Amino acid sequence: MKVWLTILAGFIFSGSVLAADYSNPDVAIKARQDQFEDIKASFKQLRFLVIQKKFDAAAAKSEANNLAELSQPLVEMFRVRSHQGDTKALDRVWDNWPRFEKQMNEFVDLTEQIADSLKYANQEDARMYVDRAAKTCKSCHRLFKAR
Repeated sequence: MKVWLTILAGFIFSGSVLAADYSNPDVAIKARQDQFEDIKASFKQLRFLVIQKKFDAAAAKSEANNLAELSQPLVEMFRVRSHQGDTKALDRVWDNWPRFEKQMNEFVDLTEQIADSLKYANQEDARMYVDRAAKTCKSCHRLFKAR
C-alpha cells in the first residue's frame, strides 16, 4: 500500500506520466520505448543488487521502488492500437488484449512484490520475485514483440 501511495504522490507532484495523452499512436509508441528503456536499466541494476553477497538493502529497496513506479503506466501506454510505425509491438497485443493485459499486470504486480519484500530487507524473496518478473518479460516478448 505504501508503494502505491509513494507512486501516486510522485505522479501528482511531478505531473509526469499520468498527465500524458497516449491516444496518439506515435506518442504512445515513443512513450513506451522510453519507459521500457528506463525499466530495462532499473531492472538490470535491481537484479545486480539482489544477487550480491554483500547485500545493500537500502540501495535495492530504492531501485525496487523506482522499478515499481516505472511499471505503473505500462498498460495505459498500450490501450490505443499502435502496432504500426517505429514499434516492435505486434498487432497481437490488441487482438488478444485480455491476455496481454493480464501478463502486463502480472509484471506490474511482481515489481510491487519486489518492493514490498525489500521493505523488510528480504533478499531471498526479492530474488525470487525478480526472477519471476524476468520470466513474465520473456513470456510477453515471445508473444507480443517482433524480433
